[in-house]
Amino acid sequence: MQRIEKIAEKVGHLLDAETEIELDCCLVRKERTLQIQSNQHCFTCKLDLDISFKHLKEDGTAVNKAEICLLPEEFTDFLKILRSHPIPLPTDYSQWLEENPNLICVHLESKEPPEHFAERLATALQSLNQVDREVFFM
Repeated sequence: MQRIEKIAEKVGHLLDAETEIELDCCLVRKERTLQIQSNQHCFTCKLDLDISFKHLKEDGTAVNKAEICLLPEEFTDFLKILRSHPIPLPTDYSQWLEENPNLICVHLESKEPPEHFAERLATALQSLNQVDREVFFM
């Protein structure tokens, strides 16, 4: 088994997701189902979490990316868990947001070992399950 395949397997295990390798890029397949309240309506939507790592270097670092859609009330807890995780955020880390009244899309990017990125992200995603909300992971 190649090195990238071993790391992809570990990342998939950490995130409880399937992985797919294309050239030097590992794509992580995970879905999230949300029930969103809007005015007097409630609707359910299934969203793909966009998680990947690419350009794995000899030292074990890679470019890691994730795009995670959150309910507005989840946002603060999600970021708090990311920042307080025992594996600190790397110095080469960035995040930006896209917002609308019902969803916040958090974009994360870092250069670090993919396992560190996945472990931190998995902890933050698991914390969402512990909050009393209508959110389901598949």
